[in-house]
Amino acid sequence: MTPADFSEQLVVRLSHTDAAGVIFYPKVFELEQELFERWLEAGGFSLRDMLERRLAPTPIVHCEADYRLPVRAGDKLTAQLAGVDIGRSGYTFQWTFSRGNEPAISARVKRVAIDPRAGESIDLPEAFRQWLLDTQSRVGALG
Repeated sequence: MTPADFSEQLVVRLSHTDAAGVIFYPKVFELEQELFERWLEAGGFSLRDMLERRLAPTPIVHCEADYRLPVRAGDKLTAQLAGVDIGRSGYTFQWTFSRGNEPAISARVKRVAIDPRAGESIDLPEAFRQWLLDTQSRVGALG
C-alpha cells in the first residue's frame, strides 16, 4: 500500500468473478478487508491486535458498494482510500476502485469499536484515533 495516498494496484482474478464473468459483489468487501488490514499495518497496528484484544475490535456495522462499470477477470484496478469520517466510537472508509482513469466501484464501510464482553460501543483508543486523523488529513473527510 502506498502510504502517501493509501492506494494499491490490484488485478481482478477469476476467483473474484461470478458466472457472468464480472466481479461478484461480496468479493469487493473481501478486497476492502485486505486493504483495511494493510492500512492497519501501515499505522503500526494489526488485525491480530484486535482479535487478541490488545486493541479494541472494530467490526463492520454497515457496508455498501456502487458499481459503475463492469469489472472482469484480468482487469487492473487502482484501489484508493478516498475519504474518512471519524466519530466517537466509529469510523467510515470510502474506497474507490478505478479502471484506468474511470471509477468502476466505490465501497463505503463503517466500523465501530466495541467492548466484546459488554457488547457495547466504546470510545476509539487514542493512538488509533490519531492514526485515523493522520489518514484523514492525507485523503480528506467524507462529504
